[in-house]
Amino acid sequence: MSGEVGGIATVTSEEELPPNATTGGDTSNNGGNNNSSNYNNNGKSLVIPITTSTNGNNYNKDNNNKDGSYIEIFPEEMSSIRPTTLTKVLRDEQAPLTAWCDASLLYMKAKREKEGCELINAAADSEDVMSGSNNQDRLRVLSSAGIAALAQANKQTEQGIGAAGVAGGVGGAGALALDDNDDDDVGGTDAISKSNEVNEKEVEDLRAMADARFTKADNINQINPMTWIGRGMLNLANNKFDQARFYFENLTFGKYGEILPALIGMAAVKYLEKDFTGAQELYGRAMTKFPVQSGAAARVGFGMASYKLGQIDRAKAAFRRAHEIDPENVDALVGIAVLEMASLDEVLDAREHRAKAENVMKMISMANLVDHTNAMVQNHLANHYFWKWTPVPGMATAERGSNVIKGSMASSLEPGDRIRIGREFETLVDESDDMDEGNSFKIKDSWKFESADGQKIWKKDYDRVVSLAKGAYNSTNIPEVRAESLYMLARVYHARGDMAQANKYYEKACKHAPELSPARFGLAQTLIWDEVYEEAAAHLRLLLGTCSNATDALAALGLLEVRSGKDRREAFVYLKKAIDLDPFNADLVLIEALALQQHESDYPQALDRYRKAVSLLESQSKPVPVDVLTNMGVLCHETKQYDAALEMYAKALNAVDADAGNTDSISGQKEVPLKHKDNSLFWDYSKTDVVVKVSDDDERKLIVSSEADVESFEIKSGDDISLEGGVETTVSSITKADDGSIHITVTDDVEKTGEKSLSVKRSNRKLQNLSSISIAFNFARAHESAGRVIPAVELHKAIVKLHPSYVNSYLRLACIARDCGSLKECAEWLKSAVAVAPGNPEVLTLVGNLHLSLCDWAPAQKVFDQLLTQKNQQVEAYSMLSMGNIYFNNLNTAGKYNKHLQYAADFYRRILQKDNANAYAANGLGTVLAEKGKLLEAKEVFNRVREVSGDTIADALLNLGHIYLAQKKHPEALQMYLSYMTRTQSSGAQITSKSQEDDEAEVLQYIAFAHFDWARQTELFNDAKAAPADERYKKCIEYLEMAMKKSKRENILLRFNWCMAKLQAANCVLQKVNRNIRRTAQEVKDALNGLEECLPVIQTMIQWKQDKRKVPIQSSMLTDFVSQCKHNIDSAKGHLAEELRKETDAKALRDIQQLNAEATKKSNEMKANMDKEREAQEEQDREKRAKAKMAHVGSLTEGWKTAEIAKKEKAAAKKKKGDAPPGGVDDEGGIFDTDVAAADTSALFDDSDEEDDDDEDGNDDAKKTTTEAVSAQGEQATQKDLFGDSSDEEEEENPKKRSIDEVDDSEQAAKRTKVDDEEEQD
Repeated sequence: MSGEVGGIATVTSEEELPPNATTGGDTSNNGGNNNSSNYNNNGKSLVIPITTSTNGNNYNKDNNNKDGSYIEIFPEEMSSIRPTTLTKVLRDEQAPLTAWCDASLLYMKAKREKEGCELINAAADSEDVMSGSNNQDRLRVLSSAGIAALAQANKQTEQGIGAAGVAGGVGGAGALALDDNDDDDVGGTDAISKSNEVNEKEVEDLRAMADARFTKADNINQINPMTWIGRGMLNLANNKFDQARFYFENLTFGKYGEILPALIGMAAVKYLEKDFTGAQELYGRAMTKFPVQSGAAARVGFGMASYKLGQIDRAKAAFRRAHEIDPENVDALVGIAVLEMASLDEVLDAREHRAKAENVMKMISMANLVDHTNAMVQNHLANHYFWKWTPVPGMATAERGSNVIKGSMASSLEPGDRIRIGREFETLVDESDDMDEGNSFKIKDSWKFESADGQKIWKKDYDRVVSLAKGAYNSTNIPEVRAESLYMLARVYHARGDMAQANKYYEKACKHAPELSPARFGLAQTLIWDEVYEEAAAHLRLLLGTCSNATDALAALGLLEVRSGKDRREAFVYLKKAIDLDPFNADLVLIEALALQQHESDYPQALDRYRKAVSLLESQSKPVPVDVLTNMGVLCHETKQYDAALEMYAKALNAVDADAGNTDSISGQKEVPLKHKDNSLFWDYSKTDVVVKVSDDDERKLIVSSEADVESFEIKSGDDISLEGGVETTVSSITKADDGSIHITVTDDVEKTGEKSLSVKRSNRKLQNLSSISIAFNFARAHESAGRVIPAVELHKAIVKLHPSYVNSYLRLACIARDCGSLKECAEWLKSAVAVAPGNPEVLTLVGNLHLSLCDWAPAQKVFDQLLTQKNQQVEAYSMLSMGNIYFNNLNTAGKYNKHLQYAADFYRRILQKDNANAYAANGLGTVLAEKGKLLEAKEVFNRVREVSGDTIADALLNLGHIYLAQKKHPEALQMYLSYMTRTQSSGAQITSKSQEDDEAEVLQYIAFAHFDWARQTELFNDAKAAPADERYKKCIEYLEMAMKKSKRENILLRFNWCMAKLQAANCVLQKVNRNIRRTAQEVKDALNGLEECLPVIQTMIQWKQDKRKVPIQSSMLTDFVSQCKHNIDSAKGHLAEELRKETDAKALRDIQQLNAEATKKSNEMKANMDKEREAQEEQDREKRAKAKMAHVGSLTEGWKTAEIAKKEKAAAKKKKGDAPPGGVDDEGGIFDTDVAAADTSALFDDSDEEDDDDEDGNDDAKKTTTEAVSAQGEQATQKDLFGDSSDEEEEENPKKRSIDEVDDSEQAAKRTKVDDEEEQD
């Protein structure tokens, strides 16, 4: 629902103002007439008092129409009264100014704004009329004149405004013509543009007039609500919302309160400021306070505000109420129709849906009748007719497979019309010059159903759509509404297939309304059609900026991003978002699959997405399109799932067959001989009326039971037949016996089980459908890829037999023949292809390639010259590239080296000038640079080719290998050569010469030469550093032998190179002695064998040379080789004898050294055994000593324990005896005068009191010190005894120390014994 809210109602009468609103500051009479009764009592008619006599004499002014005569004009009469007549009456009767205002108001209410403005302006411009009135009346006239001028201006800018377009409302900007740079206007002439310019000038003049009236009114009285309201309307029309708010709200509301015009004006300000809540509130207050005067305009404004707030039910109610108040209110009609149309999707019942749709169109049609210049109404009608099928009078006859329709309605159809035949078949009327005038017409698509007559035809009335859209465009100046009109025009051209015109109008629509998403999407579609992908993607991004959930735009943008290859991750983000928004839309999933299949690495994922889409379609009970099944088959084919590919192709063929129905055989066509079991899709066993039984004499003879004639017999020799019971066999012959019966001889034994019905293998006519040919071709290609050549050839032959113009099968048969080595058959198939399509570029290209593979340069050049003269963009670059390659391969032509090199470079440069990304041409230019010796530049070119192509161009690897080899960078060269071989072997592509084997043989020679050159370079050291040369010669010989195996025919030059490598390898072995490199007799023997092996080969070549056979080697070289080879053989024999002698001596020396080594080894083993025995004995001795010491420690420990127990017992006995006698010893420690046992006694018997005298403390300290020393010594002795630190060697080395320790131990023992004795005595 589009459009803008209208402004405010026209104010031309006091009835819409408060009682004191018309009283100005100056209320003087100024001699004016005070008659103010302009309306009759019911307030509808205009009353003009008669002030002149019937004879033309004036009444006295003082009489003032004493008899009360007047003229009464009713509103319905205003449409028939010209303003000039009414103006004359008002002047003649000296009508008061209020009568002039009321007359102008009646014109306004009759929607004759121009007449009303003319009348009121006549009063305002007349000094006689204005001078005889008071200030109040003059203010009213001036304000009314200004408002009337605004109403007329807004009427001109308001055509096509949306709902709530109220008289005096805002119409937006002035009239806008089409852009100056447009080729033509929508109206078709420049007059419309000029008319728009005139219209703009009129609008500006009317607004200036209104401003002048308001200024003049302000000079009379500045405090006048009508002037303020007029000023507000003027600012509102100029989109000056703050100034309009000031006049409506600050002045009028502040002085006079909420009067109707100010309320509606302020509501319009709120609406245009997008404050829809405020606008709705003000419209509601206007309707509440002025339920009658507010009329339909306020209801329409309220409905628009409610619609913007999403209150659809309230909007509908408001529009319906407005329609009840004013049945001819166009905005109310359109508002109701648009909202009802939007709710049609909620109606499920088909009958109710149809009724509502018809009611909607009735309202729009009624609105168009009321105001045929309303642009929005015209746009809605145009949209209606765009989708409506209009029946065409008459009946048509259509034949299956024909694109010619017969019928009397042909004269009413034009090329480009979209028609529907029956209920399902839609197509376009095509141009045709040879049709019967008025009796038949041609359609773009062939009739795919059964032949039928009496078919009803409908068509889209696009001419009416164009007429309505152009009328809408020229009826309005509002950019948004104009954009919708342009969009309708673009859709028509888009549907007709005129993409140029569609693109033009889509672009204009987007300029007028950048946020019109459908127009921008249509523009993107036409740009995609024109292959302007970058610009299309830019428009789709703009569309998503305003409508982020547009799934179609997301899917299209994702597909374009994938195609550009710039940001694949972002592309699939778009696609995923589209699918997430509508996960059950199979079309979106198909688009994602289509995007994935753009890159080979994504083929498996694309196949998965196709399967997902098929699953969705099947779950929705929708048929799977044939194209989808075909694409799935191609993807399976590309991913080497050949059986799955055949299954998909079979489904596609069955879908085509089901869509087309069963058809009869093509007239004049013979039965296609398809018999192979792998082509069972294209044949069936057709049951016959023939009944046979097996002969008693021969199980391979079938006797026909029914009567038949051999000549008319439907079974022929060679047919495959099937007998009842599942027996399948082949007919070898058919004869007629003497008794008249027919005997059928078959190739297999048949079981005798009575009579059997017979079926014969026949084509099921699937190949006769034109739509299935490409699928059948793919079917045959899958057979080829799977290695099933026989069924592939059979199917290709069947295709060309049924459809002789299908060139692709001729080309594939030629390629199969070439790959099988049958060049003659290949040429025959190519001749057939040329005969069928003489100028077909694909055929000529393959013919040229065949000549290139055979090195037939002149015929190849002729073919590609012919292609270049055709100027076919698809093959032009390839033809120039082939021409460059032809000249480059013929550089050795005598006297034409520079010329051919220059021609080759020119062709490569011409390609790069047109397409600087052509890696093949760049590769060719690199070869030219390399040939000129500019190796660094050539190397840079080849590296760039590799970078751009991703190593898909194998020639770049080969050429880089040559460059590295020329620069003596042998490892890099070998890497390039090996990479080239890996690339070509994996792809199976034929690159350099006649066959894949020859290609590999040639590259193997390059690798061999690289090893040979590397070996010779290594030999230049002529010292030990030359050791690797021998191994490199061996590699060279190895690769040459591989090349000879790959080569299909004897290559003399290759054989000579092998002999030369043998010679150099032998020479390298013989020179090892001089280079101080170790060699073996076997190496010399191998070298000698190699020389003896290659000598007869070269001698044979010399013989061939003498026999005048072609040997591409000079005789001098062969002679030199023989002489050098013989010399090396003699030398090698001497070297071999010397090496054998050296090896014999070395062997004897090694034997002696081996004996010495064995003797030394035995001696070492004996010594080791003796050492082990000695170490074992020593270990045993140590263990014995350790055990003795442990026993000693045990005895000591037991002694100490016994002594301690005895001491404790004595101490206990002593305590029992009581205190010591007087004069005796006070301390038990004083019994002992010796220092030996003091420590032990104190340790064992520590009964000293804390009350001992201080003089005794000194003695105790001395005793304590002595005791600690003795204890430490004892501890050390005990540790030694416990852990056995001493050894026999230590005892021998320290006899003195040992004796001292023993003395100490004896003294200690004696002291302990003395102490024990004394204690016993006590």
